[in-house]
Amino acid sequence: MWFFVSCLVAGGVLHPILEPSFQAELNSSTKSVLSVSDTTKLLVDGRESYPERWRMLEEAKKTIYFSTMYIYNDPTTKRLGDLLIRKKAAGVDVRMIVYGPYSFGNKLFYMKMRRHGIGVQMYGTVREVLFRNPLRFWRRHLHDKYLVVDGQEALVGGMNWSARYERGGVDATKPAWRDTDILVTGPQAEVVHLEFLKRWYRDEDEKEYVAASASLDAAYANLMYPGSASYGDYVEECDGAVGGYAVSKLSRFLYQQPFEDNGETWLTTFYKEMIDRAQSHIYWQSISIRPAPIQKEALFRAAARGVDVRLMTNSKRNMTMIPIGGLPVYILTRGDYRELLEHGIRIFEYSGDAPMHAKGFVVDGVVAVIGSYNATFTAEKFYTEAAVATYDRAAIADVYKMFEEDFAHCKEVTLADVEKTWQRLRHLSRWGVDKAMPEELK
Repeated sequence: MWFFVSCLVAGGVLHPILEPSFQAELNSSTKSVLSVSDTTKLLVDGRESYPERWRMLEEAKKTIYFSTMYIYNDPTTKRLGDLLIRKKAAGVDVRMIVYGPYSFGNKLFYMKMRRHGIGVQMYGTVREVLFRNPLRFWRRHLHDKYLVVDGQEALVGGMNWSARYERGGVDATKPAWRDTDILVTGPQAEVVHLEFLKRWYRDEDEKEYVAASASLDAAYANLMYPGSASYGDYVEECDGAVGGYAVSKLSRFLYQQPFEDNGETWLTTFYKEMIDRAQSHIYWQSISIRPAPIQKEALFRAAARGVDVRLMTNSKRNMTMIPIGGLPVYILTRGDYRELLEHGIRIFEYSGDAPMHAKGFVVDGVVAVIGSYNATFTAEKFYTEAAVATYDRAAIADVYKMFEEDFAHCKEVTLADVEKTWQRLRHLSRWGVDKAMPEELK
């Protein structure tokens, strides 16, 4: 693959990101634990993710737990509702957490779920946003998406429940939004299961909340989960691998809830630590790129020390495919381009068949992250987010293949391109249009 850079370290030395001492530090600084995943499988677009989702739900024996920003009203979610009701009738414990302010568009769905005994928990309410504090739309916003079944399989990523994601898997005539999930099984899924229960019981049952918290704290006190696992058993010498060592079957579930955790942003910390230790390259794709200061500064430092930093986001054409707010977000995104480019960061705009909603991230061939976290100030500071960081060499190779395919649909943006945009805006300003422009574009 044209962009895969092998960065072997003389003498076969572990990459700084893979050092056991650093991984132990991450347990504390990101409130997570290095975990064994019996299976790690990248799922690109709905054509790969939704068949796994349906399979997991059909095979569920004990529990179905999931969190999502919204459940759209369409044939995909009608199928979802019917399946959940059937599994609940068969004795499976079914629970969901959804973003309350977005639930009004599908209220009948949630009413039906509750009538059949399915647990539905709303994160925030329309009343809270409209009448108590409108800023809570951003400051207490559910953005994570994951599904965990029987505590043994977990699917984490960027896709909500909607036909706009499943298309391509069920209807090849309509392009699916470009998005990515990742499937993990075994001990790593157990951690996701416990994190769901901790969140569910936070305001529901203090005793159960304390029990789930204690289980997670015990897990995070060790380098690895399960505690009996040995790091050395999952790291082996491998010709061609970064530093001469390859990792298999190790991952880390990352979960942040800033409003509930006194402003702690565990994923933001994780991304910064990865960027600060990058030696060769960083590739990061996001629906838009409006990095917060802590993200920008880390990326600037990386580029300054010679790291090849590439950010991928939607083109204007693709952003305007998003029905609500796409164009304004693109304009704001474009406003950050000049500063990023002047600091040596390369920017690529995606122009595939549908909007890119994926949040892929990879550093030096030693770690890749798939989840809900965008390169934006809202993810950095306010939103609930979830992701899986995988160190598994085979899974990382699949992430590189994904990036290669996505880069093939991109055009690189240069400072000259940005200058042309600024010239057009200056021309418009003569007619007073600048009064309606964002300050950063003037």
